[in-house]
Amino acid sequence: MHALQQRPQTRRATIVVGVDGSGGAITAVRWAANHARETGAGLRLSYAFREPGTATLTLPVPVGVAVPRRRPANPGRRLVTLAAAEARMYAPDVEVSGHLKPGGPVDVLVAASADAALLVVGSRGLGRVAGSLTGSIGVQVAAQAHCPTVVVRGEGDAGGPVVVAVDGLEASEPALRFAFAEAARRRAGLVAVHAWSPPVVPAGAGRVLAHEMIAGPARTELRRAAHRLLAGAVAPWRSEFPHVGVAELVLEESPETALPKCTAGAALVVVGSRGRGRVAGLLLGSASQAVLAGAGCPVAVVRAPGTSG
Repeated sequence: MHALQQRPQTRRATIVVGVDGSGGAITAVRWAANHARETGAGLRLSYAFREPGTATLTLPVPVGVAVPRRRPANPGRRLVTLAAAEARMYAPDVEVSGHLKPGGPVDVLVAASADAALLVVGSRGLGRVAGSLTGSIGVQVAAQAHCPTVVVRGEGDAGGPVVVAVDGLEASEPALRFAFAEAARRRAGLVAVHAWSPPVVPAGAGRVLAHEMIAGPARTELRRAAHRLLAGAVAPWRSEFPHVGVAELVLEESPETALPKCTAGAALVVVGSRGRGRVAGLLLGSASQAVLAGAGCPVAVVRAPGTSG
């Protein structure tokens, strides 16, 4: 008799969501719980905290005495417990776990993303800087994570399409794959957007102006080239996902201006990232940052492989 061979067990995918007690984080937990329920993934709630240090008391005599601080109760346990209860309200059958890790939120979440299928953060809380999402923890995490990152900027329109930004570069291929797979899973339409603007020319004193002189056949050819670029980028994925209805949208406008407008009524918008390092301002391209700052729905940032900061 031949010995029965056991099939290797398939490891369940895990969705990691950052929690910090803010309203934005709770919205992210709800979105992640629904996504976990729909995909059969597990949900891991991650809370980052700073280790208590020491304080220095200076006496009248010039002597520094290190006074240990009383170790306070970690508020993260209560926040994770509340977040877990919220998740189970939306997805009672999803396996939920909580993890409290010492360190900064960026480092903790990026580390947690190493074995995750998806990382989810809110657009409020998690260290927003100067009232702007740009430069926040969400942007930094999205640029460095080892897996796709969803920044939840609102629930979006559940019946709306998936919108994906296309720039024709190789780095946008993973974003296209992710967007088509999400559209197929949701049985939703997909809108592929390519935005372009006319070339600029020097205008003196270091200024540049759009080259409005480009008209007639030259401008028509530029438009045709933009349409060819978009069609060529989308074609392979149309073949791989034949049941996804696709609309191709070419806009003669800067990507930073055009792309946020296209998120209205969408269920999800997907952008690519080349992940150009940890330096502020170089984390994501300007178009991706504009979408993160102006979208009215969840934004998925999908980095190209091998582009860790």
